[in-house]
Amino acid sequence: MESRKEKDCNFVTDLTLGLVDTLRGLGGVQDVSVVVRGGVERASVVAWEQRHNVVLPPALRAFYTATDGFKLTWNYATAGKVLPLGNMEVHPLGRVNRLGSGRGSGDPLAPSITDLALAEDPPAAAPLEPAPLRPGGAGTPHIPPPTFHSSKMFEVDTCQGYGRVVVSYPGRGETFPEGSYWFIDLSLRPHLLALDTHTYWRLLLAHLGMPQWQALVAGLGLTPWARQWYEVVAGYLLDGPRPPRVSQAQELVNKLDWSVFKNKKTHKVKTVKDSPKDAAKDAKDATKDAGKQKE
Repeated sequence: MESRKEKDCNFVTDLTLGLVDTLRGLGGVQDVSVVVRGGVERASVVAWEQRHNVVLPPALRAFYTATDGFKLTWNYATAGKVLPLGNMEVHPLGRVNRLGSGRGSGDPLAPSITDLALAEDPPAAAPLEPAPLRPGGAGTPHIPPPTFHSSKMFEVDTCQGYGRVVVSYPGRGETFPEGSYWFIDLSLRPHLLALDTHTYWRLLLAHLGMPQWQALVAGLGLTPWARQWYEVVAGYLLDGPRPPRVSQAQELVNKLDWSVFKNKKTHKVKTVKDSPKDAAKDAKDATKDAGKQKE
């Protein structure tokens, strides 16, 4: 049992590039919890692809063969209250459905094909000159967005009700990259987040699961409530993307090692989170360290 728990913890550390430990070190952050699931069998992945007539990006396929989705949450303690704040999620494969298969009736969180068609503007002509660079696709020019009548979009995150993140596949006449990630706002407008799974995963980790981070990356701005929390917890994220320091050596930059994504036997859902024993141990160690410093 202890060996399995340690294995799960190591997997989470590799998967999140040590983000769990980073969050636990932030003042005010409490109850960091990660849901760990067994990987999806390759046959199930192939069946999903055949059913939807698409091929998952290689990195996303490797992700699902290692863990059936991902969910990390954390709370923040302030003014004597503990509030749920951080949320990072990638749907299990069984919940990755094509956008447009919802119940409709004007519900922006479950639109039907009719809702999408009514919300869509006529396609605009491609600009002659490159538009400003997109926040989520650093180093890439403007890319015509997917269209609901032609593209295939598959939801991977509902963004806690502020929109949705989709993996998109181009239809006839469309030129955006296959398997790119887009944020669909509540007015059903797509905004580019990342051109590939690697870039999207880095954005997900870098923004700590803060509220409305997808809208921030897409350049849509934040609600006053969300902006206030950014200023308290992670104000540096409001400054926008910054280039790496010139003195920073390439070998010192964390790199995603997709070799951790290996097919695993399916096991029950486990949750890795702070335990009271760990908290008591940390407090005891801190007291000892303080005593040594006084001596």
